[in-house]
Amino acid sequence: MKALVYTGVGQLEMQDCPDPTDEFVVKVAGCGICGTDLKTYQKGHHLFRPPTILGHEFCGTVWKAPADCGYAVGDPVLVAPYTECGKCERCTSGTPEMCQDKSYVETGAFCEYVGMPASYLQKGVFRIPEADDAYTLVEPLACVLNGMDHLRSKSPRRALVVGSGPMGALFALLFSTRGIPVTVIEPARLRREAVAGWGIDARESGPVEDGAYDAVIIAVNKRELVTDYLKAVADGGTLLMFSGLGRDEMVCMDAYSIHYREVTISGSFGYAMPHFRQALDLVGEHREQLSRVITHEFPLEDGKKAFELLAAGQAFKIVLHP
Repeated sequence: MKALVYTGVGQLEMQDCPDPTDEFVVKVAGCGICGTDLKTYQKGHHLFRPPTILGHEFCGTVWKAPADCGYAVGDPVLVAPYTECGKCERCTSGTPEMCQDKSYVETGAFCEYVGMPASYLQKGVFRIPEADDAYTLVEPLACVLNGMDHLRSKSPRRALVVGSGPMGALFALLFSTRGIPVTVIEPARLRREAVAGWGIDARESGPVEDGAYDAVIIAVNKRELVTDYLKAVADGGTLLMFSGLGRDEMVCMDAYSIHYREVTISGSFGYAMPHFRQALDLVGEHREQLSRVITHEFPLEDGKKAFELLAAGQAFKIVLHP
């Protein structure tokens, strides 16, 4: 099969790779490029040693299936890149996104075919009406929903999203679908104007009114933004550190806001399967609105061009098609 192979920092090559020999095989229709893919391409990643195939936000059609498994060749399906075990201490204590024994799809999806054992079907494969690009948004949207669960108020009166990369844009769109007034801070003109075109209040920078927002989402991995926007959180509200920071990075916080104003600082990472299923339903209900975040599509052969476009901040979400 043809595959876009990550061969080192700044390097992607089209290669011929062996077809998967697993019990269940999906023919990839489209796979989104995520922030981790881009980070790996730009800087490397300890979990993705080259040469390897990246990509995990994918949907497609069944290419091979065991008899009596409930799926037939040609069925459109969505695949979760990982699932929690449901049995470990994290799962049973209410934080399944932190599962200690996750099951993973073992190969990336920037290729023609992805295989997995039949045992994965019952927990990580879902029927969809069609293998449409919109369903590549389910996994990132599931991560957003996990973040939403960390907000102290599940229905904030006003929300602020700092940074409108693909994930920040999904937060803004999700707040919008729920009828929650949302403001986005985005210095990049192209992204800011796109968000404004969706009918969302988008601003180049602050200042923002102190205590104006029940929820503030930091969707950019810059630690100083936590300090800058903490005072914008209303009494009893939440600042969510959604974008990850390095292990050794320290954040300076306003102790007065935390103690006397009961502002909660929270973080979120990944998703659990309830988030994934909820995201699948939301994409079905709000496909047109949420799909606005997909700004480009490229054939797999032009994958390097797509990565460079994202690196330059000239796109939101890009889907690659084998």
